[in-house]
Amino acid sequence: MTKRAALYLRQSKSDDEGIERQTERTSALATARGWAVAGTYVDDDVTASKPRGPKTAWGRMLADSPELDVVIGVDLDRVVRSTRDLNTLIDHGLSLVTLDGEIDLTTADGEFRASMLAAIARFEVRRKGERQTRANAQRAAKGGVPKGTRLTGYTTDGAVVHDEAETVLALFDGFSTGLTLRTLSRDHDLTPSTVRTILMNSRYAGRRVYKGEVVGTGEWEAIVPGELFDSVARRLADPARKTNRTGSTARKHLGTSLFRCGECADRPTLRTAGSGGRYACIQCHLVRTMAPVDDFVLRLAEARLTQPDALAALTPDVDTDPLRDEHATLTERKATLAGLVADGTMTRDDVREAVERLNVRLAEIDRVLDSAGSPVALLTEEEQRSGLAALNLDRQRALIDTLMTVDLLRAPRGRRGFDPDSVVVAWR
Repeated sequence: MTKRAALYLRQSKSDDEGIERQTERTSALATARGWAVAGTYVDDDVTASKPRGPKTAWGRMLADSPELDVVIGVDLDRVVRSTRDLNTLIDHGLSLVTLDGEIDLTTADGEFRASMLAAIARFEVRRKGERQTRANAQRAAKGGVPKGTRLTGYTTDGAVVHDEAETVLALFDGFSTGLTLRTLSRDHDLTPSTVRTILMNSRYAGRRVYKGEVVGTGEWEAIVPGELFDSVARRLADPARKTNRTGSTARKHLGTSLFRCGECADRPTLRTAGSGGRYACIQCHLVRTMAPVDDFVLRLAEARLTQPDALAALTPDVDTDPLRDEHATLTERKATLAGLVADGTMTRDDVREAVERLNVRLAEIDRVLDSAGSPVALLTEEEQRSGLAALNLDRQRALIDTLMTVDLLRAPRGRRGFDPDSVVVAWR
């Protein structure tokens, strides 16, 4: 009975001449043996060192295995690169033939020989990978520009692309002044996830990261000051930002999830009721019309900012400059330790205790800086001239959140008009 042969052709990098040459040689072998070519399976630009799924030519060949007897390849490395692949062929009842001689997987001797060759191939793959990993770690520790996809704001060799860099800096500045990811994405024609990814990337602060750890200072020019990057990172990580329960990422009203219910002991934040013209508490069912409340709160905030002590009250009493300097020093020390681990000079166990102590102190400094408050919501001179009503909603909300807490009480029954006493404000 004539054997049914499958020609399996693979190369890691696309090269038409390579596949064409493999086709000629494997077809000639099938003809010399008198076998019928039942199918040709080509995996172009596919590495065998990674799993080959059902959508690859390898997967289709395995699916066709009931109609095949033998697989022909140029050499063993083209077909299998691990004992796992070898066992897969055996489990599908397929023999394997290469141009340098037949490997009969149906015999113990043939299976042993093929297993040894596959193990050697796997060893070469892993050794190459380890060499590449060490080279990448050493490059990172020296601050080299990372390889891969070009980062917005930089060329592939780390030079600044100035128009893109202006956009990146505008994103950091905007977020630090209270603008939301949604607003920034709309203003700069980006998606919110893209904005977030940019704001979380340490490379913009000139920091070299390897496997999630800062390992040193990069050889490229920083677009964002380190202090601004750290401030944005702390705000992104703040659990208090995660108050969205409706699925919407855009706030449409001044007090939604910001104003609180003054009737409930635990002071839950208020939600939007009905078509959006009222605030409501889901616990005690307090309902207040938005417009007069919003107008009153904004007028209070505007009046507060005209008082001489307003800026002093919002300025941290703590001298944060030494803390920020210490934070930068400790971060650099942590990066140095990470670099020593990355280039193999020290192991993770060697530096674990020192890194834990640094993390504890860094967390303490972060807590102090956070508790000291942030002046990001303060008005610029131009905004002061225009008034609070001219600000966009994000800036208004950030300003209110910085200045005060607002608790709403039920409006007195039988009284017409807005009652200022039903809005309880506590200045921060």
